[in-house]
Amino acid sequence: MIIKSFKYPEIDDTTRNYAGVFPIINPSGVWTQFLTPNEEQRVNNIEPSDCYIQAQQSCIAILLEYIYGIKDSDFLADFNALLSGGTPTGGDPIKGALSIKKDGLISQTMRDRTGIKTWQEYHSWKGMDKEKCLLEGKKFANQYEMSFRIVVEKDIPLKTKYELLKEELKRCPPPISFYAWVERNGKYYKPDGVRDTHLVDALCLKVSDNNEITIKDTYPPFIKVLEANSDFEFAMGWSIRRRSNDEILNLLQKNYIIILLDYIKILLNKIYKIGSKVMTFNGKQK
Repeated sequence: MIIKSFKYPEIDDTTRNYAGVFPIINPSGVWTQFLTPNEEQRVNNIEPSDCYIQAQQSCIAILLEYIYGIKDSDFLADFNALLSGGTPTGGDPIKGALSIKKDGLISQTMRDRTGIKTWQEYHSWKGMDKEKCLLEGKKFANQYEMSFRIVVEKDIPLKTKYELLKEELKRCPPPISFYAWVERNGKYYKPDGVRDTHLVDALCLKVSDNNEITIKDTYPPFIKVLEANSDFEFAMGWSIRRRSNDEILNLLQKNYIIILLDYIKILLNKIYKIGSKVMTFNGKQK
């Protein structure tokens, strides 16, 4: 079965933020000691097509363990897939990243997946308390400053891609795209002439000296090795920093001011519309 849940992202000057500007936190570039629990992407035998979210969430979860000792964070991909316009054939990882930054992340415990039988039900609020989920996500977004960056684009020369990937591994376990899955001799390869269809579950674990990439996937076997010098179209990275209490307070105050101003704007528009109707009615009366 070929997995089709990754769409090459729309990249422009507002989202193009290349690697190399963030500090090195893991000089070895090896993340095998900080794996998230194995979890298959399918839910109730439904293909949710949300690898473009799961990969990024796993990257962030590993960073939380590596930096802050918070182990095995299990985030709900359904939440961000719904808020980033996911489709039955996948989604744009940049749109997914923007949702993660804006809407935050929530625990899988916030959804009861019992009875979900279709993709449409999966990509809905069924089994979730919408208001509680949105509030919990916002709490996470306020608590952590999260930044994403593009590491590799499809038209970059292969040699340069591997140089960039090796450098990014010192900063995070970068999500990378690949054609999923074709195997020979125990390793996975990309046939000629095909496009990438899957964003690996957040974990490019190690690039060995002969350019074999070890990754963690959302389909068994969960640990896979790509053939040497395999081409891949896209890679991205994440950084995360826990805000201080003062920073969180200041951010909350700014958010409340923005909400208040939006409310005042809506109220003034309503008053203007009511006033216009009254003036029109009085004009007709005369």
